[in-house]
Amino acid sequence: MEEGNCSLRMEADDEVRVLRLRVHPEYPKCYATKDSVQKILRAVFSTTDSPKLEGVYTSLFLGRLIDYPWLCEYLAVSAYNDPKWDRKKGKPVSMDLYKYVSAILSNRELISQFEDAFGDSGYCIRAVTLEKVLIGRLSDVPLYQGKVLPGKVPFDAMVWFRLEKR
Repeated sequence: MEEGNCSLRMEADDEVRVLRLRVHPEYPKCYATKDSVQKILRAVFSTTDSPKLEGVYTSLFLGRLIDYPWLCEYLAVSAYNDPKWDRKKGKPVSMDLYKYVSAILSNRELISQFEDAFGDSGYCIRAVTLEKVLIGRLSDVPLYQGKVLPGKVPFDAMVWFRLEKR
């Protein structure tokens, strides 16, 4: 799918049962909006023409959050406003960093934006897993327009949505 100067592509690896959402070229030359992500997910999960999803897929890999500025901002602002996050130290007050970020990205409000785009496919997101969480300042969040306050927040990671077919 073409979106402005970007190309969004869904790739299916049938051998390992993984879907990959690709944004080309990568940020900062290009980024995926919430609307463009929902549009491509709706198209992929609702198509009945070939090529269509065959079998059951176990994961949807988004890649780096930085390619999705609206998700970066959601993560960073959520952490910044959370008393369980230590802005000075740039880490959670009492839990593992990866569990903390996964919990934010597992928020029902956020997950439903993806699951709504899955339509009647029977898929739901059962977990969010991460690699390489990056900590920075609000000014590091791509396209951030809010007030830049002091402190460190998580803003980027490699993200996997673990899927389940109902």
